[in-house]
Amino acid sequence: MQNFIVDRWLPDEDSLVNVKSEWFIKGLFLYEVVRTYNKLPFALNKHYDRLLHSAEYMGVEKAVPDFDMLVSLVMEGIEKNKTNNELRIRLVLAGQNLLLLYEELPVMSKDIYELGVKVGISPFHRPSEYIIPGKIKLIGAPWSFLTRTKLGEYYDLLLLNEKGEVCEGSFTNVFLVKEETLITPHEASGILPGITRENVLDLARALEMKVEVRSVMAWELFVADELFLTHTSAGIVPVRRLENKVLIEEFPDGYTRILMDNFEGYVMTREDNWKGIKL
Repeated sequence: MQNFIVDRWLPDEDSLVNVKSEWFIKGLFLYEVVRTYNKLPFALNKHYDRLLHSAEYMGVEKAVPDFDMLVSLVMEGIEKNKTNNELRIRLVLAGQNLLLLYEELPVMSKDIYELGVKVGISPFHRPSEYIIPGKIKLIGAPWSFLTRTKLGEYYDLLLLNEKGEVCEGSFTNVFLVKEETLITPHEASGILPGITRENVLDLARALEMKVEVRSVMAWELFVADELFLTHTSAGIVPVRRLENKVLIEEFPDGYTRILMDNFEGYVMTREDNWKGIKL
């Protein structure tokens, strides 16, 4: 794969960094992960806005190119990395340096959609919005990094905040369904408001589902009728088992199935997901 490393396109084997750089030593890494649909970068404008917000908070906003320049670079990389598969693109702001890292999007097993996955509760906590702004996306955030070391048999582990409210997984957002209401933790709980999460919420409203974005306590997960996760690479992932509680006896159904069946068509036809991209 060809990667954009500080103003140059380099192959994987030559994509090196100076380990004595200040940004490397201090861990000044902000990032976004973008996937392609039909070789086009999904919601690049929304990822750009979130990266810029993080950069402004950290005082390195001058390192972020304007949106049109980013679109040009991302599309150039897609052209350089021709493949039959979709791509995953990491936009990394390393101090004052922009890196674009390309790889093939991992092929998701059909089992995660047809059978669902097992999740648990993380032994670590994620700070609420009152402690650390949730929209800042840092590589190596300790609560996420430590949680991923404990995944074991679990697809992901869900983090609670210091008040015992549900936040998110180590790389996912979480939704539950109870009494025909779709519920997800609000931003104040301490979440990275995912782009896929946003699309799912808007899709649910378009389908006239009842939606609540609010504080969610851990016990509510265990009395939910349905649970599912969302993240960039896989879209919507149904949860078969939470710890030892079985939520799916056979196949995903209910709101989860309806949203899964409509998700890709919705994101592909929603105009603001493709702002600045020539379709």
